Amino acid sequence: MGIKSKRVAFTFDDTSLRTLEQMTDEGRYNSLADCVRESLQITRALSLQARRGYTELVVRSPGTNAERVIVIPRLLIFAGEK
Repeated sequence: MGIKSKRVAFTFDDTSLRTLEQMTDEGRYNSLADCVRESLQITRALSLQARRGYTELVVRSPGTNAERVIVIPRLLIFAGEK
């Protein structure tokens, strides 16, 4: 049994479409759909962690070990904090 797929259409404002096109290009995705699919996978992974109480996203520069915390307000909603 193969993976089922369904064609859907989205309406984007100009800014959102430009952002998606830029992300697709910079990420070297084969298509806009590939970029959206991976974005969904990332959001799903982060939401699952947020439900377990992990709501802070920390990124580190391997060269300097400098860290930054990225605040994603939606994670607080997934965690039930908002």
